[in-house]
Amino acid sequence: MAENSVLISDASMQDTLRYILHHLLETGEVDSVFGLRGTKQEGRYCYSLISDPSMLNEILPFYPVMPIQGARALSELTITKPLDRPVAALLRPCEIRAFVENVKQSQGNLQNIFVISCTCPGVIPARELLTEDRQNVLKNHDENIRSACKACTEFIPGQQADMIVLTASDKPQDETIIYLQTEKAAEIAETLDSYKLETGLPLDKITSELLKTRKKALEHLLGTIPPVAEGLQSLVSLFSACIGCRGCREVCPLCSCILCDYETARTIHSPGLVRAESKLRGSLRVPSGTIQFQLGRLMHIAPMCIACGQCSDVCPVDIPVSDIFIRAGNLVQESLNYHPGRDVDDPPPMATYLADELLEITD
Repeated sequence: MAENSVLISDASMQDTLRYILHHLLETGEVDSVFGLRGTKQEGRYCYSLISDPSMLNEILPFYPVMPIQGARALSELTITKPLDRPVAALLRPCEIRAFVENVKQSQGNLQNIFVISCTCPGVIPARELLTEDRQNVLKNHDENIRSACKACTEFIPGQQADMIVLTASDKPQDETIIYLQTEKAAEIAETLDSYKLETGLPLDKITSELLKTRKKALEHLLGTIPPVAEGLQSLVSLFSACIGCRGCREVCPLCSCILCDYETARTIHSPGLVRAESKLRGSLRVPSGTIQFQLGRLMHIAPMCIACGQCSDVCPVDIPVSDIFIRAGNLVQESLNYHPGRDVDDPPPMATYLADELLEITD
């Protein structure tokens, strides 16, 4: 397969991918398709596993919404055993990275998954698409995407993607361009007589300006959330609005503990302790332990956070959870020299012992 081999279609991205997915199902290349589709309720979407080719007209490839993190849904399909039949999975780059981390934690398996991804332009918070102003929100996509997406510099998929659809680039494209990353993708492309096969420019060459814009947004985020000078007190202030709903944990693709430590007797405050603390202090916030939960989750997830923004999307009190996690993750991952989701063979830092590590910040 030639380097930067691309498949080019005159049809829209949506129609092109629907045709390819229909072809894969009809020919038996895959047994089913995992992707986003619309529901009967306007403005609501879900991930589905589709095995009937006639239902592929409902699929919405890379529509700018993430009702749940795709890695979390895909993990449910592969956590007990690998898929025994091939599945074509449409995943955004952050969903791929999250799934790779899940695989490392024995929460999923990459076997028999044909991954179709995209150069990601970002997603809009799901709640924004439930408003009557939905069409205007979609029209002004770049202004309305998650803050995590605006600051995402990892919008080009890695080696796990078999096909990469060019959906975000420096200049608008008149055609649908799909990069073929693997021999399997090239073999499938050879069977698609309707499309042209050519050699394209390297992805980093046609997304360089977009990368500069995202890097500036990331620098701004890292410098403002939370203010560095205020340290821990700033974090406590930001998390003080937490109501203890645990929504951020439930949607996080990397929070995979069967029993969360913050749901055990070790960390749940007994009624007696709560009353005693109330007497001692004069008053005590209830529910208690909300800031402890947030700081504990931050320490647990920061080394492998892939900055998808799902946690902020669901927060009912608008805490900028993902911005805080992105800042913490950037610092921790740089210190540990760890790139989450890059390679399934990269050992997780928290499960790896090195005798000489982090000497610059230890006594």
